Amino acid sequence: MKRGSRRQADYGRDVALIGGLRGWTALAVLLVATVVLPQLLSVTDNMKWVTFLNFTLLTIIAVLGLQIITGMAGQISLGHSAFLMTGGYIMAILATKLGFPFWIAAFLAVLATASVGVLVALPAIRLKGFYVAVVTLAFFTISQHIFQNLSIAGGIWGLSNVPGPSVGPLKIITDTSWYYFLLLLTAICIIASASLARSRIGRSFLAVRDNEVTASGLGINVPGAKLRAFFIGSLFAGIAGVFWTSYVTAVRIDQFSLWDSIWYLGMIIIGGLGSTAGAVLGVLFLQLVRQVLHEITASGVVPLSINFSAALTFAVYGLAIILFIAFRPHGLMAVWQKLKTSYKRWPFGE
Repeated sequence: MKRGSRRQADYGRDVALIGGLRGWTALAVLLVATVVLPQLLSVTDNMKWVTFLNFTLLTIIAVLGLQIITGMAGQISLGHSAFLMTGGYIMAILATKLGFPFWIAAFLAVLATASVGVLVALPAIRLKGFYVAVVTLAFFTISQHIFQNLSIAGGIWGLSNVPGPSVGPLKIITDTSWYYFLLLLTAICIIASASLARSRIGRSFLAVRDNEVTASGLGINVPGAKLRAFFIGSLFAGIAGVFWTSYVTAVRIDQFSLWDSIWYLGMIIIGGLGSTAGAVLGVLFLQLVRQVLHEITASGVVPLSINFSAALTFAVYGLAIILFIAFRPHGLMAVWQKLKTSYKRWPFGE
């Protein structure tokens, strides 16, 4: 092989979404593990962990949307859970009140949520940093007020008996069937997010995040990039909201809180801003922290009240975010990259 062609091959391997034999082997092992995991949990009578995995998968989809808005495009959003609420409520209204079939209701709800994201972005396209956060926070408050006082949305009681998805004769009802469905959906969303980051649109988002003036000088339509980021990020949130509502078969205001938006932001900070894999790692890290603390409380090993356990979880979340900002500002992805580089260079050091 000529030197030039070898360099091209090395470059193609380096920039590939999954590079080399090791990457494909690791992916195959991961896929087998995720497929077999629910069966192992059912044998060991730990089905509550399948429920935990389902909510974790839904959270990953939601956080991928915030990663696009904040991590890639640099637009700080404190109202991301409101996009989930919008998708969930619209789907529930269409399916339970207006009689739409589930998949049509889900499609329209996701599209409507993405459109709402553009409307929210319109007053924010000429703003930066803190001011964008204020706009999204206002959207969260307004959306809560609207759904709480909308009679067709069930008022303060919300809506129940929300239908679930089905594929032909197969109805997704059990936790295990939900797990496999959400695993497939999450994999599609991860691939879409990773592909977006490597596309021309994704690179324009990163340019806007790093320096709007320079991005504009390079010919990038900065307001248009922000609108696209909110549209795509809200679309991901709408997907998460639709299937979250369908999974719990109900939708209420208290299911989507401001704290959720804050923790979503913390997840992408801990995982690594602008990285799809970082978003996944951040979700897994904080979700595992919460579940472990919950298990300790439920087991009675440490006598903690429910309120104290919730407060302790919030405190640990906050401490983790502070520590990562102070000592690992690039998140878990930077740690992983450093470990991978050290492994490749061993035993020759740095």
